[in-house]
Amino acid sequence: MITSQITEPVLLLEIGTEEVPSRFIPDACERLRQSAAKLFEESRIPATEISVYATPRRLALCCRLPEAQKEAEMEFWGPPVNVSFDAQGNPAKAADAFAKTHGLNVSDLLRREKGKGMYLVAVKKEAPKTSADLLPELLKKLILSLSFPKTMRWGSSSLRFVRPIQWILATYNNKKVEFEIDGIKSSSHTRGHRFLSPASFEIKDAHSFISQLRNNFVHIDPEERRRIILQDSEKLAASVNASLVNDQGLVTHVTYLVEYPVAVLASFPAEYLSLPKELLVTVMKGHQKYFSLEDAKGGLSNYFIVISNTKKENAEMVKKGAERVLKARFEDARFYFEEDAKEGLRNRLDSLKDVIYHEKIGTLYEKSFRVSAVAKLIADICCPSAAEHASTAALYCKADLVSGVVSEFPELQGIMGGYYAAKDNFADEICRAVSEHYLPAFSGDRCPATDAGACVSLADKLDNLVSFFAAGMMPTSAEDPFALRRQAIGTISILLDRGYNITLRQLIDTVVSANQKASPKTTDDLVAFFEQRIEPLFISAGFTIDEITAVAAFASSRPLHSLKHRLSALHDFKQRPESESFLMALKRINNIVTKDNGSALNESLLNLSEEKALYAELLKTAPLVAEAISANNYSAAIEALFSLRGPVNSFFDKVLVMDKDEAVKNNRLALLRKIQSTYMEIADFSKLA
Repeated sequence: MITSQITEPVLLLEIGTEEVPSRFIPDACERLRQSAAKLFEESRIPATEISVYATPRRLALCCRLPEAQKEAEMEFWGPPVNVSFDAQGNPAKAADAFAKTHGLNVSDLLRREKGKGMYLVAVKKEAPKTSADLLPELLKKLILSLSFPKTMRWGSSSLRFVRPIQWILATYNNKKVEFEIDGIKSSSHTRGHRFLSPASFEIKDAHSFISQLRNNFVHIDPEERRRIILQDSEKLAASVNASLVNDQGLVTHVTYLVEYPVAVLASFPAEYLSLPKELLVTVMKGHQKYFSLEDAKGGLSNYFIVISNTKKENAEMVKKGAERVLKARFEDARFYFEEDAKEGLRNRLDSLKDVIYHEKIGTLYEKSFRVSAVAKLIADICCPSAAEHASTAALYCKADLVSGVVSEFPELQGIMGGYYAAKDNFADEICRAVSEHYLPAFSGDRCPATDAGACVSLADKLDNLVSFFAAGMMPTSAEDPFALRRQAIGTISILLDRGYNITLRQLIDTVVSANQKASPKTTDDLVAFFEQRIEPLFISAGFTIDEITAVAAFASSRPLHSLKHRLSALHDFKQRPESESFLMALKRINNIVTKDNGSALNESLLNLSEEKALYAELLKTAPLVAEAISANNYSAAIEALFSLRGPVNSFFDKVLVMDKDEAVKNNRLALLRKIQSTYMEIADFSKLA
């Protein structure tokens, strides 16, 4: 809310509606903030101290606005000066007509240069309007400009909004701003909680807006509601020696579900704890928006927390209702799980024959065998000891998609497969691989913790990429319906996390070889697609564009984890004070060396002491650089390169590379080319800023 001592009057706008879906509200708040700032700026009444508030039933804006517009000058360009006056300097018809059009005298016109000539210019000042006069139309325009993922019409109205508008509160300088939208007239009144304080009441002072609503059982500030939810829930959890399961997404969702949050502690029979933890948490979160609790050992507690939208006096009623509903949900979940467990995974594989993955790609049954073969091929290269487990896990990893639980809770795919695999007495490594194979599911998500899980995840993601690319269904700049970008980033994340010694091209070739519909072009297209994903991924990790560009050539030809080590070494190198002079020396080499292979170095043609010294130092340095690179120690490789700094600078100071003797010139270029090829094994230093 407004807190500063600025004397500009306060604008208060509140749009009251029927309950808006929680997921729409955060974006709506940001759009309201941005739209208001832009609209008021364009109207020359720039807003300051903009605050936006929201609950399911209201969207509010509070800010300071100046009492009147900033003065504006408008310029109008007229005819050239040379046709506007005669030889004696008297105004011609062109000047008179231009001045008359703008209500000015010719003497009021200015002369300004444009291009190669001088032109007449009329400058007119626009009289500023008061904010009070402007706001009725501006606020109406602001409300109608708001967009939402889905809108609706109601009654006989043609107005579309996210939900039916019930009231509009609009005041400026504590005076009502009058306008009308679709028969709804603005006023200085708002409403409290729908059930606890439904009556309308007047806001006489914008500074008391939040406190008045609070007195009427509405916490309009989302941050205040979030704080109440977390503090009260943590206190209740502690009372039963438990803690909240961390789920910030659920906290945000519930924050925008209620206007008056009251935490209520409830419980369910401990017998349900025999069901998978993820299943219980998903039922509580997905269906009921309840908060799960963990005990001191990290196991699920049979207590949970409900955030009600009513008084504390109603807590017992809320508790009993929540417990009754949750028990019924858990009974359904138990039925599905027990029925699924009877069939396990092995017996479900054939059912995948009836599930079309995509009409151009085939069934999930066919995909399962492809992924199984690919997972083994990848594991044979990256982690041979996990090959058999990866192959088996990949074969059955999609079988839980036809289970009852996953049909009811799609977000548990893979996780439930791991439980069903355990019921079938698969090895623990196979069970974990099945449960992990969708990881990472989103940016920043954790990667598989096992080699078998990583290989199955890589095989699954790359099979999707190869299959869709081979079928000509690549993402466009506007659309990515099969989330192929996300799967490419997930692949990169796993390769970086596990540090496998496999290149992108080798990995993609391995998958392409197992897909009858793919071709060498598929490999080339996918390598380019992956290379485009690498830059933003490393930028988000804190590396600069020039650093990434310097190692980009290695993206598909070297293991990806080596790129990260190269980038870290380059980043540290740039921080060193002596790096600038060394970079200049390396860039001089790049500038003078031609791109062709040129002639071989002839040691007998090295005549000057400086070139002999440089060659001798190179002979010592090159093996050290190669050894450091083979050990993936790029900092050590760069450190070894530093020994060339002095000899390189002396060489350029004392030696004329482009000697008149063609053989001597080519030999000196060959020497520089050897140095270039040595440091290019680390990075293209010429790309560094």
